[in-house]
Amino acid sequence: MPTIHREPDFGYDDLVDLVEGQLRVVELPALNAEIGGPGERLWMIEPGLGLTDVFRLWRKGRGDRAYWVVDRDHPWDALVWLREALSGVLDRLTRPGSSYVYALEPGREERDLAVLAELEAVRLSGVEGLRQSLGLRAALKVLDREVVIPAQAELARAGALRSRLLHEHYGARPDVAEWAAAELGWDADKARKVLAARGDYRTWVREGAAHARTTLQVHRPPGDTGLPAQLAATLMTAACRDEDIVPGRASPVPIPDGLAAWYVYIRGVGACVAVAVEDVHTPDGSPWEYMAVAPVAMVLEAGWTVCEGVIVSPVPYDTHFGCVLFDEEAVLASGGEPLSTGDAASTGDAASGGELR
Repeated sequence: MPTIHREPDFGYDDLVDLVEGQLRVVELPALNAEIGGPGERLWMIEPGLGLTDVFRLWRKGRGDRAYWVVDRDHPWDALVWLREALSGVLDRLTRPGSSYVYALEPGREERDLAVLAELEAVRLSGVEGLRQSLGLRAALKVLDREVVIPAQAELARAGALRSRLLHEHYGARPDVAEWAAAELGWDADKARKVLAARGDYRTWVREGAAHARTTLQVHRPPGDTGLPAQLAATLMTAACRDEDIVPGRASPVPIPDGLAAWYVYIRGVGACVAVAVEDVHTPDGSPWEYMAVAPVAMVLEAGWTVCEGVIVSPVPYDTHFGCVLFDEEAVLASGGEPLSTGDAASTGDAASGGELR
């Protein structure tokens, strides 16, 4: 977590006031009671403001060298260390029926559920700005992509693993379901369902791959990038994946020769260029993590270089949502529409003070 205030610049009471007195925050007492030491505090930005951040006042260091600090983190980054610190709580909530702690401490489950409620609030605050600016569907889409779908896929893989274990144990005999049911005390329908899970999962993957090939649009640079065709298409597709592309639309503004091969026109935004965002680009990284589109005028203003055939530019970028922060003047200068109206406005993020893309 980045430290924003610390001793000896501020005393303990001053550090508390810098958060509670100057920011609109709510305390997270259940979380803090579980992970915090004496005097330590934990807050998050008040829900409904379209803003995000988690603040932690804690004692850093050891012994005589320890000092008070206030750290600030994005909610989804905070979840990494929160989940690690709460491993005991989360383990009990995963297996409540076999928890000796619950057997020994009546009411402990209510404390754990209170911790979970605050942990959920932190997670949801990570999409609060998106919900307020783009609506509930946009927030649900991110939550599904980042949380729900991975959990469902992991559960399906676990079912496939259990299915494989049964197949390897019982072999390919035709009455395997009946044998498994009799030996394990299951009914035959359950045994058949468990045994089918591995084949079902593999079919689901293959059908999904076929669906992707027929429904997802692949984008290719309009000019010669000097890169192999497959790599160039991957880079361009990673940049343009969810954008409203207008194929064949000529640029309404001049584009330097060095950028022309990566040109694309986006409805409402105007002439854009597929770029590797400098802050997140690494030569051996995944293009799905660093490629994006940005208005031509924004790229010209920010500056750009060519690295192994790819345009690299330090355009403003939100690393949590994976979006370029659009500037309205740059959009207008690139032949786009005002961000407050039209298609381009649909990507605004009140939390960032800019436009997300």
